[in-house]
Amino acid sequence: MPFGIFVSGERLDSEWVRGWCEQISAGLSALMSSLLKTHGYSPVENAVILATDESRGATDALVDLTPILCDLTTLYWVVCEVSLPDVEHGYFVHRTPESRHTSLFNQQV
Repeated sequence: MPFGIFVSGERLDSEWVRGWCEQISAGLSALMSSLLKTHGYSPVENAVILATDESRGATDALVDLTPILCDLTTLYWVVCEVSLPDVEHGYFVHRTPESRHTSLFNQQV
């Protein structure tokens, strides 16, 4: 299965997200071990961090504060944080507490 997220019209499944995290982590391990040799620089920290009890509590608090999409709730219930600065232009999923204070364009709200 490729690493991309495919929009099928179905709801996001937490087991699928866990599988995606495992695939990305395995791919990152291989990529980071070869980055210096293949691209000429050492990687910074790239990680997919699974949700903890604390981050799930923050997700619950976010849902209580504002209605958010079910799929976004599922994502935050499984994933605490994603930081992939060495992958293309860099992709980030902020921790849930930061998300409720930051708009889509990374401005304080």
